[in-house]
Amino acid sequence: MMKPRILFIVQLPPPIHGVTVMNQYTVDNPGWKAKYDVKTLPLHFGQTLDDIGKITPSKMVHLVGFIFRLCRTLITFKPSMVYFTIVPTGKIFYRDALFTALIKLFCRRIIFHLHKKGIEEMAAGSRYKRWLLRKTFKGIRVICLSEKLTADIRTIYEPKPFVLPNGIEIMNKRIVEHNDAAPRILYLSNLVIGKGIEVFLQSLVELHKQGCHFHARVVGAPVDYSIEQAKAFCAAGGIAHLVDVVGPRFGADKFAELEMADIFVLPSFSECVPLSILEAMQFGVPVVATCVGGIPDILQDGVNGLLVPPGSVKDLTARLKQLLSDKRTRLQMGYSARERFMQKYTLSKFYDGLTGIFEQVLYDKKGK
Repeated sequence: MMKPRILFIVQLPPPIHGVTVMNQYTVDNPGWKAKYDVKTLPLHFGQTLDDIGKITPSKMVHLVGFIFRLCRTLITFKPSMVYFTIVPTGKIFYRDALFTALIKLFCRRIIFHLHKKGIEEMAAGSRYKRWLLRKTFKGIRVICLSEKLTADIRTIYEPKPFVLPNGIEIMNKRIVEHNDAAPRILYLSNLVIGKGIEVFLQSLVELHKQGCHFHARVVGAPVDYSIEQAKAFCAAGGIAHLVDVVGPRFGADKFAELEMADIFVLPSFSECVPLSILEAMQFGVPVVATCVGGIPDILQDGVNGLLVPPGSVKDLTARLKQLLSDKRTRLQMGYSARERFMQKYTLSKFYDGLTGIFEQVLYDKKGK
């Protein structure tokens, strides 16, 4: 019996960020080979974080080449289903809408896996955008990362989408309890203003003024906020001796940062389901994060983490001070975070969920 053929159209590293990491996990699933014939068309339109969202002459040339490769693959491979991590907003959406129109000429079973949000806002921008979104999503099966994120597509998509949280590898077997007099606060994300790096540093200045004891680590690649800016801000705020700004860390070095942390912070203005929060949870580190996107579906406020409004230095400072002054609460939240991670956010859970969705879409008579 012939195996179903699945074509993956995904962004893969480089650059390394949450979406490309999850896409690499997806195509690398060792379980696919036994069940399906698979082929991957990588969307390598940007090689660095600075390239994301920019239109350049080289990208336009690459676009033409990709269209030819896509059409050739659709004709020769004849996929039973296409899995596409579409970018649903901004300029890149128009490119992906074109790809989707081509795919629909050859294949009826298509899955969009949404790793970004902003569709509701885009649809409200104009009648044309709303029409194009509805046309592009028509007849598509959609995967959202959390229940809360399904609200983003309600205005342009009527069927009930699948909900599948991200999952990551288990890299930590035990929780390390630290006895340091100054708890370690970890910011582990790219240095992006929209990720709340400025809010975080301002909060550290306030904590120092209030007499709190801490040591902080800022770990991440500079994007629109440089390492030099971060260091200069800390120096001006009198906390340079308390904050290490170290640049990006990967692999074992990144996990070493998590193992040494007592508190994890992600004060982002906009997120879906950040992998960095899942990584902190598996290391038993309590998380302080903003109540945006799918984060409230991950963190139970006061149980395995604390939620704050985006952009609020005052609220972030208060929540951090609460954890800095109460080791028992820190440890309790950390163990709760680890337990929730093991229950819902492991890579095996993600693979099982995605396989179930694939089987449902492939053998749904309505898709034939």
